[in-house]
Amino acid sequence: MQPIDASFWRDITTPNRADLEALAINDLVIDDILHGGQRTKIERYADGVFFVFYAFTFDTIDALELIPVPIYVFVTPQHLYTIHHGDVELIRTAHARWRTHVTTRSDSYGDVLHSVLDIIVDSYFPLIDDIGDYVEKVELAVLMGTNTNDLRTVLHLKRTLLELRRYVAPAREALNALLRGDMLTLDQAGIMQMQDVYDHVLRTVDAIDLHRDMLASILDVHLSVQSNKLNNVMKILTIASVILMVNSLIAGIYGMNFAHMPELAWGYGYYFALGLMVIASSTVFVLFRRMGWLRGDDMR
Repeated sequence: MQPIDASFWRDITTPNRADLEALAINDLVIDDILHGGQRTKIERYADGVFFVFYAFTFDTIDALELIPVPIYVFVTPQHLYTIHHGDVELIRTAHARWRTHVTTRSDSYGDVLHSVLDIIVDSYFPLIDDIGDYVEKVELAVLMGTNTNDLRTVLHLKRTLLELRRYVAPAREALNALLRGDMLTLDQAGIMQMQDVYDHVLRTVDAIDLHRDMLASILDVHLSVQSNKLNNVMKILTIASVILMVNSLIAGIYGMNFAHMPELAWGYGYYFALGLMVIASSTVFVLFRRMGWLRGDDMR
């Protein structure tokens, strides 16, 4: 096959129905592009092959709110179209990189697809790293007890990872269909390039699953910490109740309305009862202390 020229790859940043129809793009593909909301996929039509992949940005790095950016690729024997709404830096970078080596390209599909899909998939790694750093911060906050909103943060991260996986995981099936030769006929170099992209997708999915497992563990630790704190509170309340019960017992005995109680007529009876309460309370306190129920950590 002869080397292809730079006009083979056309990038469309503001798609509308009239322009897409003028390019002889399939009507079903046009509907998918204009309506949006498509899952990551690859579909074969009589006039070409249609890809839907997603790039991502964060609304704010602290909130980790994912913003999916759909990128559509339509491949025909004559052209490859990348279609997206607005400017996407990844596509500009991939297109500029490809144009610098266009005269040495001989595979109309493999080289161009690799330029597009590889830079999209590789953009997932910085996102995963940012999420991983955030997960580590949350884990440290849970262990140190410095974050009062741990549960909400963990659940938000789990939802973010679930959303990211929902977009990334179907890319495995799409690339696998491409590698099987069901969609396009690639030469050996093109197959190796697609295999490289496929491996990167697998690494991304594995990293997402790893972070989800870490968050599940963090959630378990968080719940265990909260349960342990509740147990300590209940322990302190129980000890206080036992001490007060002893005092209530003494007060109840001397509060009985019997006519003949030796201490009732005793001039020091009142002070004796108070002293007895202090001694009984101190004895119970020391007993619990020796049993290890009143460690310093439990009193915090």
